[in-house]
Amino acid sequence: MNITIEVYSPDAHIMARALETEIESSPYTKSETAVHVADSTVTISIQADDIRALRGTFNSVMNWVLTVLESLSLP
Repeated sequence: MNITIEVYSPDAHIMARALETEIESSPYTKSETAVHVADSTVTISIQADDIRALRGTFNSVMNWVLTVLESLSLP
């Protein structure tokens, strides 16, 4: 099972670095997450063996994405 998320941001490289830091320290062992940057788009790929692991990782990643986007929009 897998999910791919694409997020546009003019600060895509900053977002990718922030997400990679979170992913590297993630306690999840039943899923794998990869981050790629192309131009202004961050692509996040999540793979898991079961739907529960996929859902849990997806929820965490989306929370991290929202946090990064909110932080980047601060004046």
